[in-house]
Amino acid sequence: MAGVEIRVRVGQRTICLRSRRRQLLSRALLEAGLPLRLYCQGRGVCGQCLVRVSPGLEPEESPTERKLRLERKLPAGYRLACQFRLTRPVEVWLPENLLVSEKIKPFSRPGLKEGQKALPDFNPLIKKYRFNLRELKTGPGPGLAAHKIKEKISAHLGLKQLDITPAALNKLLELRPGSGLLTAVVYDEKSVLDLEPGDTLSRIFGLAIDLGTTTISVELLDLVSSQVVDSAAADNLQGAFGADLITRTGFAIAKPDNLQKLRQSGLSSVENLVAALSQKAGIKRNWIYAASLAGNTVMNHLFLGLPVESLGRAPFQPVFIFHPPVTAAETGLRINPRGLVYLSPNLGSFVGGDIAAGLVYTGLMGRPGNWLYVDLGTNGEIVLKKGKKLLAASTAAGPAFEGGGISCGQRAVDGAIEEVKWREDRFVFRVIGGSEPTGLCGSALLGVLAESLKSGLLAESGRILKGRAEIPVSGRLALTQLDIRKLQLAIAAIKSGLRLILKTGGLDWTELDGLFLAGVFGNSVDLAQCLTLGLLPPLPRRQIFFAGNASLAGARLLLLSRQARLQVERLPSRVEHLSLAGRRDFQSEFLKALALSRRYWRGTDA
Repeated sequence: MAGVEIRVRVGQRTICLRSRRRQLLSRALLEAGLPLRLYCQGRGVCGQCLVRVSPGLEPEESPTERKLRLERKLPAGYRLACQFRLTRPVEVWLPENLLVSEKIKPFSRPGLKEGQKALPDFNPLIKKYRFNLRELKTGPGPGLAAHKIKEKISAHLGLKQLDITPAALNKLLELRPGSGLLTAVVYDEKSVLDLEPGDTLSRIFGLAIDLGTTTISVELLDLVSSQVVDSAAADNLQGAFGADLITRTGFAIAKPDNLQKLRQSGLSSVENLVAALSQKAGIKRNWIYAASLAGNTVMNHLFLGLPVESLGRAPFQPVFIFHPPVTAAETGLRINPRGLVYLSPNLGSFVGGDIAAGLVYTGLMGRPGNWLYVDLGTNGEIVLKKGKKLLAASTAAGPAFEGGGISCGQRAVDGAIEEVKWREDRFVFRVIGGSEPTGLCGSALLGVLAESLKSGLLAESGRILKGRAEIPVSGRLALTQLDIRKLQLAIAAIKSGLRLILKTGGLDWTELDGLFLAGVFGNSVDLAQCLTLGLLPPLPRRQIFFAGNASLAGARLLLLSRQARLQVERLPSRVEHLSLAGRRDFQSEFLKALALSRRYWRGTDA
């Protein structure tokens, strides 16, 4: 059967494709290496994949497509890519911000602005030791017992008894007694992974990886000096199969080979970043011996190719909490094949290794008093420290904080409005990249709500006032009443989660000594606007600290510090995990939290 020709216009590029007849446009684009962000996994309900197509004898638009198009004031010819079946040649105009991009982006590393501890100790996950085989008196002949060799290497290196991998042992046995310098590659002073001829002490590098649901960030580190060589970030290519954890989990379960598709997409995202960083630094990938990875529970499972069925149904239990380091060869990560990947442990259910790494980075466990740690995102995670007790919970805020499901929403890319203020009866704003605005990212969406409350455009109930049907921001960019309801749900998920975890801990917010706000999104919000909406407890500004990408910073610590690794490995046994949705008072608390008001925290219903 003859295929269908497609001309795709993306920015200044024109790409010619051929697809199967009756194939969905979104699927054809995915197979051609142009994956779209399918927030609802292609069910046609989120409206985020609207594209313009050339007019022709195509199937009529569905009622859903027509409703979405009219809501956004778009002319005829806009169709949902996940519902549009190709029956004849067509031309498609595709906004770049709809694509899951493989573009590598450098990034700054905003860190903890207060109380950040120095590196507790410099004891990297992988170290090298040089010795002279002539001085290693192993006795005559190659038949010396393996345990004698291990003992002698341990004594020579001044370490405790070491294990030695079969590959390293075989390499040693093959060497002639008169051989010269050797370099031992040692994991955490526990095991000899490899033996390299000559002096290779200066060639040892590692990776710190934040395996995010939406964005993956990687740092390349010199494990001799502890310095960051370079860093970069890119979209998680798993976004083509669903924007949030629930959608991806459902996709993984739906068909036997879907789990492998997700695993390979995530691995490809990391691979692209590692390739770009190593090439730019002039470092051979074989010189990279370690990777420290911090990801949420689902991302950790997908990275290892482990089943996620148990995370898709109550009581939402992970297959593992702490997983021993795995060899790079086992994971498919193309660094030194005998190198190791260290995973920050999960803390239970949907509170994963990214939070564990962040807790170590902020030094939360060592701080006296009562503290909150909040990571805002599609899966909002909350940890309460009360004395020596740790409580953890997750809240399904959904993709609204990243612009998902919002008519004018988009991710924080060029063209997105990132900051909004109300001045002289109009919105003034700042656009990423300084170009014409194409949408609003999460920080701007919260900004519009907060500024609309203060200016009288919006009631605390979320109802648009002054007889308006929407809140216009710029040109055709406007928040509809449905958009506001979706944002209210996301905000209420965080607020009620915070209130309930404090209630479980027997604390009032006034008894807190401080709050850490973590995550890339959390680092970009306007604190005053968050407090206006009641998104966070109204603590004094001096008690709220931005931790930046604490997951990545924590992964870096785990790569460089044994004390940090010992600390993070003890965390799961110290943390009590709470299931908020299973509480009897969850529904009533959630309904109260829908009010856009700081009065929620004063115990007064808005």
